[in-house]
Amino acid sequence: MSELEILVPVPPTRTPAHPLAPRLATLGGRRIGWLDNRKANAAALLGGVADNLATEGYAFARELAQKNATAPAPEGVMAHLRTCDAVVLAIAD
Repeated sequence: MSELEILVPVPPTRTPAHPLAPRLATLGGRRIGWLDNRKANAAALLGGVADNLATEGYAFARELAQKNATAPAPEGVMAHLRTCDAVVLAIAD
C-alpha cells in the first residue's frame, strides 16, 4: 500500500500572548471610546450598545473615533482612544 504525504505550505501561526485588560468596576463617570471601523452597521451597533447601557442607568462620556476597516487605526485615533478608560470596537457587516 502507498503512503500519501500531505504538505501544508503555510507556517504555523505564532501570536504573542497578551493578558486581558482589567475590567472596570463601574462605567459610572468613565470615558468610553467607541471605535467605528466604518463597515456597514458598525455605527448602528455601537449606538445601540451605548443606548442600551444608558437605558440601564450607566452614565458615561462617549468618545467616538473612526478608522478604515482595512487598515490599522492611525496614531491620532489611537492617541485619542488612549485617553479613554475603556474602548468598544464594532466589527460589523
